[in-house]
Amino acid sequence: MIQNLVETMKRQNNDDGGVLRPEYSLMTGFIGTAWISKALSDNGLSELAYKILQSNQYPSWLYSIEQGATSIWERLNGYTVEDGFGGNNGMNSFNHYSFEAVGQWMMAYSLGIQRDEPGFKKFILQPEIDPTGQMTSAKGYYDSMYGRIESSWKMDGKKLEYNTTVPVNTTAKLYLPASSEKAITEGGKPVKSVKGIKFLNYQNGKAVFELQSGTYQFTAE
Repeated sequence: MIQNLVETMKRQNNDDGGVLRPEYSLMTGFIGTAWISKALSDNGLSELAYKILQSNQYPSWLYSIEQGATSIWERLNGYTVEDGFGGNNGMNSFNHYSFEAVGQWMMAYSLGIQRDEPGFKKFILQPEIDPTGQMTSAKGYYDSMYGRIESSWKMDGKKLEYNTTVPVNTTAKLYLPASSEKAITEGGKPVKSVKGIKFLNYQNGKAVFELQSGTYQFTAE
């Protein structure tokens, strides 16, 4: 099923009107659009998820933005260069987050903020750095019931800078991409010597740490 999805994403496809649309287009329906990026990332295909995110050809999220959108449209063809506003806007909303958006994927995968225990008493930080290299930074936060969880990353060549804030009375498990745990520092110090950080293991190209509450500035290579 995943292979079929990949092949479908990489090829050109005809839309409902028989027009051939570019590779990495959003050819999903109302329900499927929000889940396609998650399905790709959950199967180790974040590179494709980023290519969909960054596409600016119709139909895509960035196409709408380039036509002036400041919110998610109910219909991706709410306005197109070829057809203008078309004939389907009698019931079309131009502020319709619902199932059409990619924001949850950006929060949970690009920034890597994911719930572990209910209420984010314990949570996971697992940032997915853009493997295409087109995006070199990402920054955001989630306001949990315990406080604001912040997560941001920036690539400078092969060096990764990752900053996060873990609210009081919570703990986080961080999966940080690095060549080894020894290639990571926090605030310029060897990560193992920093209070509040416990090294757990190194697996699949990521160093795994348990973080107590606090603000951290990691550098990894």
